[in-house]
Amino acid sequence: MVETVKKKFESLQFIPFVLVNGMNLFPIFILVHIFLQNNHEFRYLLPLLFFYCFKSTILFLIRLKTLPMRRLLFVAIGLGILGCGFGLLLNQSIAFGWIAGGLLGICSGLMFPSYMTVMFHERTLNDFNNKESNQLYSLGFAIIFSTILFKLIDASIVGTFLFLGLNLLLLASVLSTYPTYTIDETIPYPNYSTIETLVLFFVGFFSVFIIKGDKKLGVSHFLLTLMIIMAILLVIYFIYYKKITRQRQFRPLESAMMLYKGMLTNFILVFCTLYQMINHGKSSLMIIYSLYLTSIIISPMMAKKIQNKEKIIFYGLMFGFLLLITHELFYVGVFTLSVITSIYNQQLNQAVYHYPVLPRDFRLIAKYRLGNIGSILHQLLMMSTLFIVTKYAHNVSLDNILRSYTFKQIDTNAISVLDMSKYALLGCFAIILIILKNRQKKEAVFSK
Repeated sequence: MVETVKKKFESLQFIPFVLVNGMNLFPIFILVHIFLQNNHEFRYLLPLLFFYCFKSTILFLIRLKTLPMRRLLFVAIGLGILGCGFGLLLNQSIAFGWIAGGLLGICSGLMFPSYMTVMFHERTLNDFNNKESNQLYSLGFAIIFSTILFKLIDASIVGTFLFLGLNLLLLASVLSTYPTYTIDETIPYPNYSTIETLVLFFVGFFSVFIIKGDKKLGVSHFLLTLMIIMAILLVIYFIYYKKITRQRQFRPLESAMMLYKGMLTNFILVFCTLYQMINHGKSSLMIIYSLYLTSIIISPMMAKKIQNKEKIIFYGLMFGFLLLITHELFYVGVFTLSVITSIYNQQLNQAVYHYPVLPRDFRLIAKYRLGNIGSILHQLLMMSTLFIVTKYAHNVSLDNILRSYTFKQIDTNAISVLDMSKYALLGCFAIILIILKNRQKKEAVFSK
């Protein structure tokens, strides 16, 4: 009987990839709906803010006292299930929603890097590979799961949390059937600075809190102050980074490549949704997130067919930037950029996993930590760009942009300002990409 159940779970290998990736997106749909359903009240926004903040910063904290990635993966799933449990009590008090948002954010922040590490171990140490057919099953499962989730969100938030929690239980059951492995670590775990770690955590946490909070509430009360403080802190941290005597695990160019990937992902999920929601309404959020999830599922199959990945990544990103310039092909651009960014991420994962600068079990989590910093940097860059452009465009303010985003008051002038901001951001991304490409010609990366 037990063996039969185990074999049944083993046949569901297409499920983890969808649920692990989906935990970056599915809680957002649920928590955004809670906020919108309750007339944009700040206390109903807090679950979403706590999700974003902990998701973006939890990797900074755990570098002080981390766990083996296999155990960390199950801890993440357990916290996600616990978060869904608190979500079931949402109707009793919104405070349970705050706890649920925080726990789901921690779950999301920990789950993907730990899962990817476990999968690399399984392939390398146990020759455990997902079949290509699993990717097609994953796509089908993603469509069915998303359809049910969206229907439940409209019908019952409590039912949605129950559905998500049960699927996380299913995820844990499937992952428990994976073969065990033993890692012979020869590289010691680095002694990270406690002060640096806490500074990164708190600066990241409150930056995300203020940016996301002001954006969702449709105000810009604290953004200018935040940008000035962050500019000062970045200068101080840059000096600290340069002067510190202990050696960094990654070279500056390697770190820049991982930061860039984090910025790209955040651009797709944050700026592109902001841009399209003001242009075309709330349905744009679901469309862009669905395109992004689909691209993640199909990109491994596409990557296997590509010979010269570095060339495809460079020209693919440039082509995606060009498509995003247009209004008519914007969604095609989002999909193209998402696919190429996903392939770029796979290349980085492969390179970092085999790069002997950290213990093997902790290499990818260091890479994702840098990606999170890139994500925060993009949000600061985006808001700074919007702030500067609105200052020169006398017919619209940043508050007008944010009010249009929250649908409190649509300002048609905001669209032209968003276009200028889009061109500026795409120009920045293109210039950085060219610089990275030229630097890679002169300097070897991810090699000892």
